[in-house]
Amino acid sequence: MNDKLNKVFEILDYAEFLTETERELFDCQPEFEHYKTLNIQTEKPIAIIFSSDIHFGSIHTNVGEIKNVLNTILENDNVFLAVNGDFIDNFETPVPKLLLAGINSQILSPAKQREFYKSFIELLGENKKLLAVVIGNHEEFSGQNPYIQALFQYQVPLGINRLLLNLKLNNEVEYKIAMVHKSRFNSILNPVHSSHRELTLYYPTADVVCTSHTHFPAIYTFPYPKDDELFDRILIKTGTFKDRDAYTFKYFNPYKVSHMSTPAVVLYPDQRKMIGFFRYQDAVEFVRGMSYDKC
Repeated sequence: MNDKLNKVFEILDYAEFLTETERELFDCQPEFEHYKTLNIQTEKPIAIIFSSDIHFGSIHTNVGEIKNVLNTILENDNVFLAVNGDFIDNFETPVPKLLLAGINSQILSPAKQREFYKSFIELLGENKKLLAVVIGNHEEFSGQNPYIQALFQYQVPLGINRLLLNLKLNNEVEYKIAMVHKSRFNSILNPVHSSHRELTLYYPTADVVCTSHTHFPAIYTFPYPKDDELFDRILIKTGTFKDRDAYTFKYFNPYKVSHMSTPAVVLYPDQRKMIGFFRYQDAVEFVRGMSYDKC
């Protein structure tokens, strides 16, 4: 009895020691935050492109669309990017049989995909164009995430599956943006149902709620109460940069959506005013072409 008791407590003591040691190591690392505040100084409205499910590294991904979005962001001063998960395909081995098709359809190794993601973040981070990043389920396929340190280096708000961003323009007008990669409230009949449920259950003060993962884009503006008044809210569902793949075809639709997968929102700096765009190109054209004078 005593020998068994001692053995059990020896293991518990060792586990406790390892836990304390690992916690000390984690304490030395930057923390993932669910809530983050960010301030942008601007005289003109800004456009935020909401992108997800790019699945870089997959043979099905429309690489040309990645180039288009990247060039648009870099060439326009008031255009920013928010990544809502699954930027890389990142199918590592071993995986269940169900995912073998994903592995076999990759044109780059997961390591090369992660290295590209790091370079992508460094490029946008250096130009202060990356607003926020959410880690999706595909990023979590691997325990190796070299791009995370780049996000910390450039102080880009980072969340695991979800993030609530308190965005201030000129430290005056505030917009709360909730980003959730994989929500439990998806509906095949209403693409923005997940965003609506996230709003009502978890983020009732959010101005914009963006959910992803299902590869089918949508955007919707409607009034919802806050502080005993009705305020307009924008619900977003991002699409995918995959032109056509087995996952999208089997569960969602037989058509490609990569050419219209990336909604955007324009935010004003001198008043709480938001305009949602189903296609980011229209938002960029709006911001670039408008003559903006404060009233």
